[in-house]
Amino acid sequence: MVLEKDVEVIPRKIPKEFIYEIMDGKPIYYKGYKEAIKKHLSAEEIMGSSSLQAELINYILKILYRFFDETKYRIHTNESGLQLAYKDTLAGDILVYDKAVLTADKITTKYSNVPPKYVIEVDTNADLSETNFMDYLTRKTEKLFEFGTEKVFWIITSSQKILIAQPDEDWYIRSWDKEIELFDGIIINIGKYLDEEGIKIS
Repeated sequence: MVLEKDVEVIPRKIPKEFIYEIMDGKPIYYKGYKEAIKKHLSAEEIMGSSSLQAELINYILKILYRFFDETKYRIHTNESGLQLAYKDTLAGDILVYDKAVLTADKITTKYSNVPPKYVIEVDTNADLSETNFMDYLTRKTEKLFEFGTEKVFWIITSSQKILIAQPDEDWYIRSWDKEIELFDGIIINIGKYLDEEGIKIS
């Protein structure tokens, strides 16, 4: 839940339920919020991911659950909330935590306030009508690094690419039909998976 105190300015005509994230104290709304307000739709009616986003997240989770070390890591998904700071509240598709950092006593009914070790994002559900995707991606990734995240993956379906970012290193982009290591030798190959499933991306 986004807290009003965390937001510098929320336009009065936009209900706070349409806020997807808060970055630098400024609200970022769900994609499609303007049309939803115009048509008197609820926030819940625009919160869902595309079927492709859902399929890719499911594929990556299947790989992770098959191979990750449960004694070392916790995996959170479903747009898990992160409270980075007073005016920064972000959401994540797949968050991989070090159990030594996200200890049992830190799991509460509130957003997590400790950094995930790895973050995997598939596109975004954010409205980017007043910015562009790369600016948003860059700022969010930098925020995660400041928080303490060690590696961020952005899966970009429009270009069928994966951006891999680590702090203090050059970021690089690879085609998603290549084998890509997430961590600890865990490999994904999205292009191969989609071919095997007969899923065609136009």
